[in-house]
Amino acid sequence: MVTNFSQSSRKQEGFALLLTLIVVSVLVAIGLTVLDLSVKQIRLSTNAKESETAFHAANAGVECGRYWRRVASSTMEAGGTISPTCFSVTASNISPSSIVSSPPNAAFKYDYEFSWGAKPRCTKVSSLVIAAIATTTVNNMQDYFSGYPEDSKVCTAGERCTVLSVRGYNRACTTASGYGSVEREVLLQF
Repeated sequence: MVTNFSQSSRKQEGFALLLTLIVVSVLVAIGLTVLDLSVKQIRLSTNAKESETAFHAANAGVECGRYWRRVASSTMEAGGTISPTCFSVTASNISPSSIVSSPPNAAFKYDYEFSWGAKPRCTKVSSLVIAAIATTTVNNMQDYFSGYPEDSKVCTAGERCTVLSVRGYNRACTTASGYGSVEREVLLQF
């Protein structure tokens, strides 16, 4: 009888080992799933933070562009050179590109950028300025502002029209197109 008892005990020991391995495997699988979810949540929150940084850089650029459009309006409408300062940073002198130059109509495009903040971010401002003495039409607007909703911009006689396209990045302008860079754009017409 001693022999039968030891065979039964060995079967129970084998079953206990198998049951222990199954329980440990389930616990490891649950742990790895929780770890994977945690890593994904960290990535998601990091992406949201970087996206928010880029959006705020673009939004701040809109305010900067509006300010310089108001302060230097006569210079910009005449196609003169401006030197905008925003975020305690001065952009280099900006010479406009002439978009429409058939007198008395004129339209000028200004492009300037700033790297600013304690953790550098980039704001790139493109501003189209039209002071219409007669009705002025700028065609092929998508060539000047990607994503512009129409093919042309019409500014009727006597109006002062402006289109601001501002791109904000979560990185400095020198690395704005690199890996991990997030871009947000704001388009404003007035």
